[in-house]
Amino acid sequence: MPYAIETISLTKRFPQLKGYRELLLHPLRRKEITALENINIQVRKGEIFGLLGPNGAGKTTLIKILCTLVLPTKGSAFVNGYDVTRDGKQIRENIGYVINEERSFYWRLTGRQNLRFFAKLNNLPARQAEQRIKEVVGLTGLEDYVDNVFQDYSTGMKQKLAIARGMLTDPQILLLDEPTRSLDPVTTHNLRRFIKEVIVSGEKKTVIIATNNMQEAEELCDRIAIIEKGKLKICELLEDIKIILKEKDRYVLKLRGPFEYLHQKLYCHNFSSKIVRLSPESSSNNGPLYRLEINAGREDISEIVERIVMSGIKVETCYPEELTLDEIFARTIE
Repeated sequence: MPYAIETISLTKRFPQLKGYRELLLHPLRRKEITALENINIQVRKGEIFGLLGPNGAGKTTLIKILCTLVLPTKGSAFVNGYDVTRDGKQIRENIGYVINEERSFYWRLTGRQNLRFFAKLNNLPARQAEQRIKEVVGLTGLEDYVDNVFQDYSTGMKQKLAIARGMLTDPQILLLDEPTRSLDPVTTHNLRRFIKEVIVSGEKKTVIIATNNMQEAEELCDRIAIIEKGKLKICELLEDIKIILKEKDRYVLKLRGPFEYLHQKLYCHNFSSKIVRLSPESSSNNGPLYRLEINAGREDISEIVERIVMSGIKVETCYPEELTLDEIFARTIE
């Protein structure tokens, strides 16, 4: 089955302005900055694919290339089988681009008037446009607000209208550039649920999200590509990334007893190199929580717990702890 998105050795360089000295000494030498270098990704149809990286990593540049707003310097990119350098019209019919930019709307027009304007720009016939506006307004839950002036919208409503605009042409692929930036926690949660349950599960769309929010990527995405300084560091299922980067098995233990007593016992029995106490807010009334790290495949957790019990410490619970996405990101870009 062909991919929804595929890039092959995709590279983008932008020219940089020269100073007077460089112009005089090297007038013919080109000065460039590399935004993307040899990016190879494949996005399957119907999945939520995350582009994760810090500001300036190249995420937005990649999305703009996929939207045909920017052409690559070299390499190839395909959207539903169409080449970004040759098939711009067909690609634009297959995608919806959602940016977190309120200035792209007309503030003195209503939501409906804004949607009519952008439907016209997309060459939708009037009757089809009205039907599609009704559908996207219903999908985004803006029925009660669509005839209000845009400047009166809340931040969450503005973002929903941006998604409605991106879905006007009923695209197969939605590209979202930091969709929850500047939103409050409740609105962020609702918007993420809307993306996952309505756009992907309900409408069967393929979604690509560019974000530097670890929680958002972990909560939404099926697969994640980590980009740093224009280079692709890793591109896998989150579970597979954790396996690839896993150096130690980690467990959380809940131990009963006063902290001073437990601390003394643990260090007396040579557990100091393996056990790190969790932050104070993680402690319970019955005893502190400890994180136990052991070398994967070289030590047995059951034997270590048995040694702790034999030393006179009661272990109430013991459960495995996975790498967080923050830790994965930190290890990947090292």
